[in-house]
Amino acid sequence: MNKLLLTLSLVFLTTFSFAQTVNFGVKAGINLSTVAFNDPLPNFAYDAQNITGFQAGVVANIGFQHLDIQPGLFFITKGQKFTEEESIPNNNQNYSVHVTGSQKFNYLELPVNFLYKIQVTPGTKIRAGGGPYLGYGLSGTTIIHITGSQTSNYTGGVTFGTDEAKNDYKRFDYGVNFTTGVELKKHFTIDLNYGLGLKNIMWTRGADLKNRSLALSIGYLF
Repeated sequence: MNKLLLTLSLVFLTTFSFAQTVNFGVKAGINLSTVAFNDPLPNFAYDAQNITGFQAGVVANIGFQHLDIQPGLFFITKGQKFTEEESIPNNNQNYSVHVTGSQKFNYLELPVNFLYKIQVTPGTKIRAGGGPYLGYGLSGTTIIHITGSQTSNYTGGVTFGTDEAKNDYKRFDYGVNFTTGVELKKHFTIDLNYGLGLKNIMWTRGADLKNRSLALSIGYLF
């Protein structure tokens, strides 16, 4: 880990030294998040829908002639709304269960985007590109409503960690961002970003859950 941090520090220092411009800024916006979910259990149907969230954070914009490198640090909410249909066999009978609910995940996220830019007017640049991100799970909330053969309600917290026996989800997430947007008058930015999670964050063996997020944000570069 120390060698990795040292290597990244050297890369960023070298990048800063060759940059034509370096600006720092703030960004915030709204997002629609869901998950890609797969579970091999029989008699089980799952449908994930979008849930509304937000993100806010700081960025460094390292500018070259036709390229911007933009690392950042954000607080971002992700998650899903969902419905489940399950048939549970018991004493030669099948009991049906219908579940509706939602989950919200709170992350600290470190993206590094590489944006190719084109000047279309004296005060307007179009940018497009993407890059990797690393997420660190902080907390979350689960709300569940069960009807059918059984009826119950549940509201509780979500825990992230590295211990399968104690935690609901894995602490770290990673993936790839795809971004497009405009820069106006060298200071204002409007960006549309799609985050494709690549890591299965579930501990449950055989199940697979990966984050998906579409975000619209507005930024200001000082």
